[in-house]
Amino acid sequence: MGGALDEVKKPEVLMEFIRLAGGKMARIVIFPQASARRETGREYVDLFKSFGAKNAVSLEFRTRVEAGTREQVDLVRDATGIFFSGGTQMRISVTLGGSRLEPELLAAYRRGCIVGGTSAGASILSKTMIANGRGGPSPREGIVQFSAGLGFTDQFVFDQHFRQRDRLGRLMYAVATHPGTFGVGIDEDTAAVVEDETRLSVVGVGCVTVVDGAEIGATDVADVENRGPVAVSNLRVHVLTKGCVYDGTTRTASLPHKSLLVD
Repeated sequence: MGGALDEVKKPEVLMEFIRLAGGKMARIVIFPQASARRETGREYVDLFKSFGAKNAVSLEFRTRVEAGTREQVDLVRDATGIFFSGGTQMRISVTLGGSRLEPELLAAYRRGCIVGGTSAGASILSKTMIANGRGGPSPREGIVQFSAGLGFTDQFVFDQHFRQRDRLGRLMYAVATHPGTFGVGIDEDTAAVVEDETRLSVVGVGCVTVVDGAEIGATDVADVENRGPVAVSNLRVHVLTKGCVYDGTTRTASLPHKSLLVD
């Protein structure tokens, strides 16, 4: 989820998360560690319950020594949905990375638990995450900083607040450094739903931009210094909206059929 969710008028993105997590029977565990606001976890608990989830609980700890209690492990093992709040993604990685909870989260994902997050909570999902950087329409040396994420996928790297903060350049740079990675830029109040690390569909009011580097012919990304512009050829970019699907196996995008005929 790309951040700035419309949680009142059009809660489509959160409703889809709840549906995938089991609908009325969903048991959602919230990790608010990215946020500096004390009330973030409680607010999401109330939201998920008000939108129909059977149970939602926030794990309210902010230091590594508090991570991995028996109660926390049991809640993760029983969860049908795991949700990471927005804020600063490195607050999540420094708190959960290497803790007893990290392998429990990955085990939950492997058994079919829905895992998602908004803004920083989206970035943290990949094995290598975009930790920081600058906006800009074109790739430049130093435009982005990488760090280790929680590793639910090693196929995709996610960026958020995408169009609103002009982040195409840094996603292009990320893909140019490793053309085997799919770059996924998610607009605000929008979600990219990834299934089996191969199929991506779009929910929400904005766009999801997929940057595919499989056909890159050449790039000087390894040689540019001093924040200079980076050249890259044959980079493919797909801009997808609600109902569009990207197939990571065939590397093709499909748009929903719309009739142009009027009676």
